Amino acid sequence: MKLSLPITRLNVVRRYLLGALFAALIPLALIAGLYDRYSANLLNNLIANRVETNLEATAARMSNFMAVQVKRLENIADLPDATDFFKAGSQNEVSLLLSDILSLEAENPDIYAIELSDNDGTILHTVPRTRSRSQPPSHSTLPLVQHESVEVLGPVLPDKGRPGWFLISKPVMVDHQKIGTVSLRMRLASLTEQTGALVEPSVFEPQIVVFDRVRLTPVGTAAAPKDVIAMSRQFFPGWRIHLVSGRNDYQEPKTYIRYLLMFVAVLTALGVIFLFYKMSMRLSGYLQPLSKGAQAVANGDFSVRVIEDGPGELGILARSYNRMREQLGKLIESRVEVERRAALGSMAAGIAHEIRNPLTTVSTTVHGLKRSEEDPVRKEMFDVISSEIARADDAISEFLNYARPSDPEKEPVSVKEAFRTIKTLISATAHEKHVVISISGESDLVLLIDPTHFRQILLNLMLNAIEAMPGGGHLTIRAYRDSGHAVLLIADDGIGMDETLQTKIMRPFFTTRANGSGLGLPITKQLVDANDGTFAIESEPQVGTTITLTFPFSSQTSGERS
Repeated sequence: MKLSLPITRLNVVRRYLLGALFAALIPLALIAGLYDRYSANLLNNLIANRVETNLEATAARMSNFMAVQVKRLENIADLPDATDFFKAGSQNEVSLLLSDILSLEAENPDIYAIELSDNDGTILHTVPRTRSRSQPPSHSTLPLVQHESVEVLGPVLPDKGRPGWFLISKPVMVDHQKIGTVSLRMRLASLTEQTGALVEPSVFEPQIVVFDRVRLTPVGTAAAPKDVIAMSRQFFPGWRIHLVSGRNDYQEPKTYIRYLLMFVAVLTALGVIFLFYKMSMRLSGYLQPLSKGAQAVANGDFSVRVIEDGPGELGILARSYNRMREQLGKLIESRVEVERRAALGSMAAGIAHEIRNPLTTVSTTVHGLKRSEEDPVRKEMFDVISSEIARADDAISEFLNYARPSDPEKEPVSVKEAFRTIKTLISATAHEKHVVISISGESDLVLLIDPTHFRQILLNLMLNAIEAMPGGGHLTIRAYRDSGHAVLLIADDGIGMDETLQTKIMRPFFTTRANGSGLGLPITKQLVDANDGTFAIESEPQVGTTITLTFPFSSQTSGERS
């Protein structure tokens, strides 16, 4: 019969409405938050996309600038004429060659003056002479850096029309004794102006910071401390570049734009709520019959059929449910048949053990008595007894044969469909036992096998795997091709088995469960063998068990390779 119920409100409607509300309010909050943080995000994007690269590139250029000046200073200090100048003592006179070299170097626009000083710091000679100065300030008042063989003193800020400068000095050594000092008085602006490319008006500006004591602008003047946005590596010991916040001339967006965005967000939220409400009501009309049908199946009634005219996935779900319902009934019947055979096998084994052994003893005794008996009447009685014993034995044999599986009737079976059907059947049991089922592999495999046997095989093995995981776990089923055969792996992470138990587990009527028949695995093995398959078990205690089955392909297998 078909099930068609009136539409009523389900819990899913309320959930959809709640989801719609969140779907509307969250974008609203995001729009407001993102809009208010526009300026900050702009600044962060500028730093992330451009500034850090430019900052390090500028630091590298300034480091190279300092290295070039140090090399120029070393070349001057290593001149023999410079050594001779300091050796001359009170008669210090600059040779023509040294004077020409110093004058040539002083023409460099980055060099303000070149100074030659004695060990006491007294300046003996300056090139050009017009830029001579008094004794330099005390080292205690200016930052001083010693780097390898040179010293850097300063910077000194511009004052009274004179440019700012810093001093790079190198001692002149003879026999490891200092006899004088050569210094380059560098224009401070030649160094600071290299940071001009980092200026981003109204957003951030660069500062050259020396030991956190002196801060310089790109034009070489003093700078005030500000919030640091980013900083470079040291381009010279104690010297680095800081990016600080600018004037921040960006104005807040106009109020009417903000209200407009909020109004649009509210309209969007209302529209989403209305849309989800209508969808929820329509969805509930298709889901309620499925719910009622599932309840009927749970109560053992497999005759309830749901309508299949739902749109899209809902129609597919209804059709899948109807197929599941039909297959589930067949599988339950198959499971009942397996249990019935197990009970018959158990009873048959009991009969064989409890009756056949005494019958064998009676038959042997009767045969012995008959041989020594001369009375024809008694011999005839012994023959009757032997005949009845044989008839009882035949009845037992027929009973045992009845408990055995029937011969397979092979046909193409889709592994994908079989897996899906079995998973549906045992999903409730797996959920109750907290077992997660994972199915993977090649979806186009088709086996040549008895479909009833195949369902029994999978059902027995998967139920055994679930029972082996009393505390829950993972059941993995995988199918793939290997050397012209289909391979099925059924693996669990349950309690596993040791080697002794593995040698006994395939014995009929051997079981480790109180309510087990001990025929599940033996019957499964018989069904696999009857369908030309192979059966292998690998297990380790407290790790899990993996059962590997191989079966021949069907000629209808999609994409079968030779």
